[in-house]
Amino acid sequence: MDTLAFPDPLIDDPQRLQALRRYAVLDTPMEPAYDELADMAGHICAAPVALISFLDRERQWFKAAMGLAVQETPLDQSICRYAARQTGVFVVPDLALDPRFAHFDIVTQEHPMRFYAGAPLVTPDGYVLGTLCVLDYVPRLLAPRLQELMLALARQVIRLLELKRANERQGHMLVELEEARRQMAVLAHTDVLTGLSNRRAFTERLRQELALLQRGGEPASLLMLDVDHFKRVNDLHGHHAGDMALQHVAALCREVFRAADVVSRWGGEEFMALLPATGVDQAGAVAERLHAALAARPVPGIEPALVLTASMGLSAFEPLHPLDITLRTLDAAMYTAKREGRNRTVAV
Repeated sequence: MDTLAFPDPLIDDPQRLQALRRYAVLDTPMEPAYDELADMAGHICAAPVALISFLDRERQWFKAAMGLAVQETPLDQSICRYAARQTGVFVVPDLALDPRFAHFDIVTQEHPMRFYAGAPLVTPDGYVLGTLCVLDYVPRLLAPRLQELMLALARQVIRLLELKRANERQGHMLVELEEARRQMAVLAHTDVLTGLSNRRAFTERLRQELALLQRGGEPASLLMLDVDHFKRVNDLHGHHAGDMALQHVAALCREVFRAADVVSRWGGEEFMALLPATGVDQAGAVAERLHAALAARPVPGIEPALVLTASMGLSAFEPLHPLDITLRTLDAAMYTAKREGRNRTVAV
């Protein structure tokens, strides 16, 4: 009878099972590379049945099964769990004469198996995952040289598993690298404090829009905004409150401007907006909505209540003017708004 008790300390070893899970091989489809190794083992040993078997907690599962029409068997019917304890090939010349296996289904079936030889599948860190084994319907022996070749093929099975793991790790690394690149690209074009486009990214977008306008695209408008008395906010409430104020302005801009509009933190307390396919009158209405939103919504989390105002310059995006001239004109309009009393929009 079976001399190995259940639970089986070797099979149930958590670290061994963890190593088996690490390779993620159980219940995967058949693969030619494994089939070929099993076929080679059967051919070299002149055996009609060759298996690549992995020992799970309650079953042995076959990654390759040449000459056998089953995918798995219960662990209490496994000869391979005996082979897993060997450093070399485990050979049973006649299963019917061995009291450990004579009662197994493969031995008592109509066409019984009589011979078994199994080489352990040992990971680089020493865990036995299963076996590469061959079986025959007649009792026999296996020459030492053939046993060496079986051990070599078993090592090839492990190399296949290691290669699969390496490829998966590389795939994960490539995904992580691509995500890091994407995040770096976002950061390169984003103002860290407000999450809006930074000056560099916005300038590039302006150049693209200018090229479209020069090819006859629909008119566009530009708006430049400066938070009024921002230095006073920092002096009275601290720089943390100043950061909160800029984030508040950015949040209101996201609400007020349309999805097609591009809003940027231009620098310090200055913001810029590009309104594609928008005339100056329409853009002026957007500016007024922003004035109203600032007046109605104090900066959250600051006491006493801090209500911001902004001075804005507004102009058409002229395709015939160089970009730097357009920006200087817009800047002048914004400072005119400041000189005229702040909290207003001046269009040019």
